[in-house]
Amino acid sequence: MALLEMRGIRKRFGGVEALRGVDLALEAGEIHALVGENGAGKSTLMKVLSGALQPDAGEVELDGRPLRPRNVAEAQRAGVVMVYQELNLVPELTVAENLALGHLPVVVRYGRLYEAARALLGKMALELPPDAKVSSLGAGAQQLVAVARAFAQRAKVMVFDEPTATLSAGEVDQLFGLIRRLRTEGVAVAYISHRLEEIFELADRVTVLRDGERVATTGVGELTPARVVALMVGREVRAYQRPAHPAGEVLGTFEVQAPRLAPLSLALRRGEIVGLAGVVGSGRSEALEAMFGLRGRALWRGEPIGRPIDALRRRVFLVPADRKAQGLVLELAARENVVLSILPTLERLGVVVRARERRVVEEWFQRLSVRPPDPERLARTFSGGNQQKLVLAKGLATAPEVLLLEEPTRGVDVATRYEVYALLDDLARGGLGLVVSSSDTEELCGLCDRVLVFRGGRVVAELTAPLRREEVVARVTGAVA
Repeated sequence: MALLEMRGIRKRFGGVEALRGVDLALEAGEIHALVGENGAGKSTLMKVLSGALQPDAGEVELDGRPLRPRNVAEAQRAGVVMVYQELNLVPELTVAENLALGHLPVVVRYGRLYEAARALLGKMALELPPDAKVSSLGAGAQQLVAVARAFAQRAKVMVFDEPTATLSAGEVDQLFGLIRRLRTEGVAVAYISHRLEEIFELADRVTVLRDGERVATTGVGELTPARVVALMVGREVRAYQRPAHPAGEVLGTFEVQAPRLAPLSLALRRGEIVGLAGVVGSGRSEALEAMFGLRGRALWRGEPIGRPIDALRRRVFLVPADRKAQGLVLELAARENVVLSILPTLERLGVVVRARERRVVEEWFQRLSVRPPDPERLARTFSGGNQQKLVLAKGLATAPEVLLLEEPTRGVDVATRYEVYALLDDLARGGLGLVVSSSDTEELCGLCDRVLVFRGGRVVAELTAPLRREEVVARVTGAVA
């Protein structure tokens, strides 16, 4: 009997069914890889297991007993621990304090605390200072602290979600050594990764998810990278395909330098849509943010961009991935959000001319088909898709020449997704240059004239239309060099 069994797990988010009756079994002392494209349901399934999400249907058994954790703490007490992509550490506490979080006594004796931390880190062969604040460590070292904290809980099941995204080669070797040690101690390890070379190096078995369903579970020795990609991509589905049209003259060139990113030069043509592909931590997001002045430094047409205000002055606008935290002020009206970046152009003697403001807002509400068409409604009350339209309206109101987009259709329904694609095509035909960073391979293939594939902080391939989904997935995962 398997140590852990998940049967018929279903989970819906609004109108999207993220999990459609998924089964998964983990054996004691095995490393079981979960693979699939973004949105396939891997992280959602593991969040159900870890207590972070409640399933709509299905059952879980651990050691032959029902497991129904109402939260993460209950799952951890039962023996299920998950190491997330987003680190759940407290930056201003020390390494030792973070390792003991949840178990700190009312009165902390730091000598004993540091001694226990040193013993744990030594057992794991990690050379990390117990008394250093986590905020002083690099991203890779912070990830290893999170792993050490999970390791200390002596779990029966440990889940790793893209754990190597921020690690150096040496840190990856350390992590793999720790995971293999967990296997020898009888722990069941679930390992999520887009990097196929890691799967073939680590895993005993592989489960492939596609569109919220399990399509295969098999021993890693029975698979090849090409076969995994074929299972991930699956059947042909109706996909958006942007009509071909020639790009115009070169608008300008981005010269980008940023931490953990090899120097990048990108010449962008008028009317062209360039895609950036890669897994989390590959460098695609860092490159896009540098072009807008959020990190590192960039040149556009030889002019420096060190801050977002520099980008706006050079008619470069970024539509961020997190529309709620970075794109909108949720407690302001939709109208106020749309004009937020162009207020000086609407003023006369320091006062906003309402007629000008109304014309701008009405134009973009109509062009983007924002629903409901109520500019006075608070931004937080719009659906996710219409919030994304508000962010686009805010950017387009600045009359940009270059539009940068990070995950432009994340969290929007299919109908709205097609509306966004049609709009981006219309903008490109109108002469804008667009750069789209996306984890959605189908989106990149249907929308872009060419795609730059990032791995390890550098561009490893440049693919031009017509783009094949299988080839992009193979390049991103490393199945093809």
